[in-house]
Amino acid sequence: MKESDWKLLDRKAMSVVRLSLSRNIALHTIKAKTTKEMLQILMDMYEKPSAANKVHLMRRLFNLKMSETTGVVEHLNEFNLITTQLSAVGIKFDDEIHALILLSSLPESWNRMVTAVSASAGKEKLKFDEVRNLVVSEEIRRKESGLASGSTLSTENRGRTKSKSKSNRDRSRSKSKSNIEGKKDRSQIKCWNCEEYGHFKSQCKEQIKDQKEKTSANAAAESSGDDLLILSVNSLLESWVLDSRASFHSCDNSEVMEQYTPGNFGEVYLADDEPLKIVGKGTVHVKTPNGCMLKLNGVRHIPGLRRNLLSIGQLDEEGYAVAFDSRNWKITKGALLVAKGKKEGTLYMTTNSKDCIDVVAAATNDLNLWHCRLDHMSEKGMKELCSKGKLPGLKTVEVGLCEDCIFGKQKRVSFSKGRRAIKPEKLELVHTDLWGPAEVTSLGGSAYYMTFIDDATRKVWVYFLKNKSDAFDAFRRWKARVETESGLKLKCLRSDNGGECELHEFKNFCAENEVRMEKTTHPTLSALCTTFFQHTQHLIKFTCMMLSTESITIPFD
Repeated sequence: MKESDWKLLDRKAMSVVRLSLSRNIALHTIKAKTTKEMLQILMDMYEKPSAANKVHLMRRLFNLKMSETTGVVEHLNEFNLITTQLSAVGIKFDDEIHALILLSSLPESWNRMVTAVSASAGKEKLKFDEVRNLVVSEEIRRKESGLASGSTLSTENRGRTKSKSKSNRDRSRSKSKSNIEGKKDRSQIKCWNCEEYGHFKSQCKEQIKDQKEKTSANAAAESSGDDLLILSVNSLLESWVLDSRASFHSCDNSEVMEQYTPGNFGEVYLADDEPLKIVGKGTVHVKTPNGCMLKLNGVRHIPGLRRNLLSIGQLDEEGYAVAFDSRNWKITKGALLVAKGKKEGTLYMTTNSKDCIDVVAAATNDLNLWHCRLDHMSEKGMKELCSKGKLPGLKTVEVGLCEDCIFGKQKRVSFSKGRRAIKPEKLELVHTDLWGPAEVTSLGGSAYYMTFIDDATRKVWVYFLKNKSDAFDAFRRWKARVETESGLKLKCLRSDNGGECELHEFKNFCAENEVRMEKTTHPTLSALCTTFFQHTQHLIKFTCMMLSTESITIPFD
């Protein structure tokens, strides 16, 4: 491989690594000139085999405990990450120790499985790969049997019955008989919708006729023999109820959440004063019936919640307006209609399938990521790149409402657009201007930037300056560079009435090199400087959008 090709690949690798780092961490890698130097800096910071780092990793490993709501794959990823970091600092465990630590990190509901695995091993040593495969298989079995998707409670009264002289055989017959009767005889079952007997709520004809869709049912069956209660609750992932009394958005499933943060966030109390724990929070994308994407921030994960709740108060704080009129509801933001629907029964609710939420969220993630990476490029430009296969992972491009684009690209139209002839030759006319100072300097200490725009080719050069007095030096370096690369001479330099081009050394340099200097005035601004004005505004807009994307609240004018 040629040295030039190697350097190109190395720069690409450095770009990938830097884009993956947060701003605070990337600050430490500024002086790195190669990917190796950058990775060495990161390794010294986070993989240094110090005693403190080893203690921290050991604590993370032994305190790792899988919660009831966490998936096995997610737990295994966290487990493997910690063990890999320990190996990097020189701490390696035996394969059996790995397996034992994994088994000890499982929740109490897995105790039977842990006991079975331990007993089956006998005197032989456990193998981590075998234990891992058994844990994954157990989760699949639980999902298929319905233990993971629904909440099922089964209790049996094992105390004394009315007939104390019954034998174990009679008791077994009584249980079997009562179970059969509970399945066949529905005369004592009361519908929770129409309050008539003989069917469940899910089989109610009136409900099917009114709503024309399935809803979950809470069914209770009592036998005439021993007391046997079976309660089944299935939460509707696709239902979101508008609630004016909810303090925040709430959801009962973490699978539909992005940027999920587990933790103890307190408790909430239902209408019957039953407490439910908040075990995490995240972001949910809901595709509304009218095709818009509603982004819900700070959604609380509350296992056991019957319905997913949309907090009207939180929507109001985020700038949305909610209106109710004649059994209809709608959510707007400014002039944009975000969502609308009709009242269903006694609830104002919107529905969206879980699969749709997952697919849309995943696709939106990739699309938004590319949209931000490309400095909030227009939808037309992204479609052109996508058609050429330049955006891996994207098949279609449909950029929705981007608040950062609206914030950064809005402008006031001060002058009408004038028409003028574009110069046909390169460097025949070049526009220049100096912007600054910025309230917050860059990582390199720059507070200004100077732009040069060729009128014929629309090519833009940007030079970042620490002081305004560095403008003349930047102009000399730019002029020498472009004239050497193109083999042409700069003929005309057009600028505004800023002081950076009024210096004597600036004017004398242009006179010695036969460069004509022109100034823009107010009557001719629209006709002479439309190109330069558009490019300058373009740079400022994209800077504002990037600051907005990073949630930086410092004013930027």
